[in-house]
Amino acid sequence: MLAALGYRHGRTVFDPYQLVNLSMWHHDAMPDVEVIWPGPEPGPIDRLVRRSGPLVYHLCYTCTDVDATISALETAGLRLVLVRPPAPAPLFDGRMVSFHAVDGFGLIELLEAERQGASAAVNQ
Repeated sequence: MLAALGYRHGRTVFDPYQLVNLSMWHHDAMPDVEVIWPGPEPGPIDRLVRRSGPLVYHLCYTCTDVDATISALETAGLRLVLVRPPAPAPLFDGRMVSFHAVDGFGLIELLEAERQGASAAVNQ
């Protein structure tokens, strides 16, 4: 489907922290799409995929200051529950990523912005 929409396949990696395979797809005029599928061992998305099949189940936001982003969301009256604490993201050159459930919205991924002087990484 992504190729039919004009997306180009990018980097593919196995994430040992989340036990999933990840592939990034890029488009010149639309947001990047990260495709996730189960790894060789049981992982956090297995039950979701078995129950629902392919689906969009979270949005990712790149943040220059993740703690400030969380505070701003909470100050705006949103309730966040930490689902997965920060861990290095192999698809994003080791930048830290965490997952949070937002009441009334669903799951979000907060990705630390690329550090100055770091090699170029793909942002979602």
